[in-house]
Amino acid sequence: MTDLGARLKAYRDGLSLSLKQVDEITGITNSRLSKIERGQIECPPRDLKKLAQLYDVQTISLFVDAGYLSEEDIVDYQFIFEGVSKLDDSEREHIQAEIDFLNRKKGDKQ
Repeated sequence: MTDLGARLKAYRDGLSLSLKQVDEITGITNSRLSKIERGQIECPPRDLKKLAQLYDVQTISLFVDAGYLSEEDIVDYQFIFEGVSKLDDSEREHIQAEIDFLNRKKGDKQ
């Protein structure tokens, strides 16, 4: 079992979800998820995203564990997103609107 597989299994077990229940919610077959959890096959990014949402964990950390991203890939963004997990959806939407505004403003100057 890989570290990623072990983490995914621990998240699933922590929510008391069966492989079949995860299949019903995400469309990832129980056979496929079992192989992913045992490290027999890799977990594609689209499945990692579905599992992160279901297990309520950060997608980025799973992408790093799976090798799709490295720590160096996210260093530039760590400062920007520090503390974002403490914000509610409304606050995140407000910040995203500000970022969109600044990007549009910057685009007008170029």
